[in-house]
Amino acid sequence: MDRRLTTLALVLAVSGLSLATGSVAHAAERPMKVALIVGPVGEQLTPVYIGFAQEAAKAAVAQGATVARAYSPQATPDKVLAAVRDADIVVYLGHGVGFPNPYSALPLPDRTNGWGLQGPKARGTNEDSWRDGTLAYFGEEWIVAHARPAPGFVMIYSNACYAPGAGEGGYAQASPEEAAARVANYARPAFALGASAYFATDFSAGAAQLVGSMLRDPSRSYGQIFASDPRFVPAALQRHPLAGAAGREVWLHRSPYLNGITDYWYAFAGNPALAPRAGRTSSASQPVSTPAGPPANEVVGIASHYSFTRGFEERATVGLPDALGGRATLSVNGWVVVCADRCARIPVVDSCPCYWGTPGQRVVNLSVTAWSLVSSAPLEKGLIRVTLYLNGSYPAEALRQPAPTRLHETGPLRVGSLAPRTR
Repeated sequence: MDRRLTTLALVLAVSGLSLATGSVAHAAERPMKVALIVGPVGEQLTPVYIGFAQEAAKAAVAQGATVARAYSPQATPDKVLAAVRDADIVVYLGHGVGFPNPYSALPLPDRTNGWGLQGPKARGTNEDSWRDGTLAYFGEEWIVAHARPAPGFVMIYSNACYAPGAGEGGYAQASPEEAAARVANYARPAFALGASAYFATDFSAGAAQLVGSMLRDPSRSYGQIFASDPRFVPAALQRHPLAGAAGREVWLHRSPYLNGITDYWYAFAGNPALAPRAGRTSSASQPVSTPAGPPANEVVGIASHYSFTRGFEERATVGLPDALGGRATLSVNGWVVVCADRCARIPVVDSCPCYWGTPGQRVVNLSVTAWSLVSSAPLEKGLIRVTLYLNGSYPAEALRQPAPTRLHETGPLRVGSLAPRTR
């Protein structure tokens, strides 16, 4: 929800950045592909953001890369996905909403940590923005489910709120921990798709600086590329650990920039010692895998939560990916055992836009009541690790655990016992 002011547009428009050219870095390989996305940000800012994207395009072409563009007012989901396919660098400029944010106490992966694109009521002009349905947020769930960049790609966010840690004007600034969480959350879908690095910058033409630096010398490490921006100040750097592959960190850069305000305008996530060339073949950066056949009975992954399915208010229920048996029928489609801190046998009554078959796969959506059955973690945690048993039978090790923490049953085993209530 990046609600920029006219002052910001003027500051960004007049502070262009020229980039030196160099030799093509990948003459012996296929040309690198750079995808540039500009989401709808309104009449004043859309031309400015397109200007930033064009700076990045010039930097890419100067190094022999090909460029695919999806600019507002044509940044529709289909055109964006076509531009992103097989891209080595993906750059998004536009509205951003991450987590934590002032609007929700819980993460909403269907709309956060993603891209703001042309919405269902888009006019098809630069007037499209965050108001009245002309923009729609396509969150991390949608990106992981549909985007298919090249293995080891680099994700760059430019001038999108929350992506580098800073929030929006008018709200309290983030603490270091909150800023690091925002960066880690925004980077999560990129790494789930096999990215080798994540960058976010609010600097004018910061994306062009990163693209040019990356393509000119792909043997330079990501840490060196991050430090190559002329606005980088070593004393402004804060480093935080990041879960995942060995060596990954979150880098926050807190410095004065827009109107002299000191905030988290620049960030990185990944292994700072890794280089773009190595990132394309790194074992830590493999592409999303597609399930080759039916799933095994035991599936390990991540669980999220939702309020309830209509007709099952205040009851323990789950939604599964379609590939695992989820169906949005508003009736019981079967049973599954979910194990986290505890195990529970819970009816499947819905589907979920999860992403089974990917690294860090999310395999189930738990109703609030179901969450409390299997986990002692607060809802604010957002995601927990679980094991599913798709045949609906408890594993032997769970049966050996002592009561009362061993098992929870949501009700009689008869499917009809949880049929939707009639009005």
